[in-house]
Amino acid sequence: MMENRAYQFLERYREIEEWVSDNLNIQDMKELEQLSRYHSIRSNLAFCRTLRNLLSHRDWSKGGQDLVVVTDAALKQVNTLYYSLNPQTLMRLAIPKSRIFAPAWRDSVFSAMKVMVHNDYSYVPIMDGAAVEGVFSAKVVVCYLSEQPENAITEQLTFQDIKSYVLGQQAQWRKFDFISSDATLEDASRKFQASRDRLHRPDVLFITDNGRQDGKLLAMITPGDIVGL
Repeated sequence: MMENRAYQFLERYREIEEWVSDNLNIQDMKELEQLSRYHSIRSNLAFCRTLRNLLSHRDWSKGGQDLVVVTDAALKQVNTLYYSLNPQTLMRLAIPKSRIFAPAWRDSVFSAMKVMVHNDYSYVPIMDGAAVEGVFSAKVVVCYLSEQPENAITEQLTFQDIKSYVLGQQAQWRKFDFISSDATLEDASRKFQASRDRLHRPDVLFITDNGRQDGKLLAMITPGDIVGL
């Protein structure tokens, strides 16, 4: 396990060195620490450079007896450094629109729920056109049945029939948000962690061309898609 972490660290650091060489024309990583634009990550640059040097000069034949140990925290630091220098857009990891289940207002609620249960979907966008017009979740059904106990969820019930509940829950219990297609993974992480109240943190981000609900839906992403990066 320790050897595997060391290998992962060195591989990621090698990618950082290649990016710095190709994009900044800098061959010595120590020079990067002197640039004012990278002042905010200077300590991380120095830490990763020092650990890389220690790993590169270790006696690999000693294996577990070696005193240089790469922890999970060190791996996180080198990954953070990589994405700080080379921000990745969300589209690299996001689920593209072609793979998103998106019913229309005229579609059956019951049929959509079967798809959601089968695929373990918590939220699905409702679309008529290119933009997201509403977001459906199980909480909408709970709210609908609590206020309309005489009704049932049948094949005939459409999203149009419960539109007021979809939009009402969207306003009161918003567990999703929208973000622009040119946003980075760091931007998404900030959105997912924006609220200290876990109950109000978004569980899904819909990626649109303008970062708003009225924009063209391009993809979606969840916290699980970017965990560990």
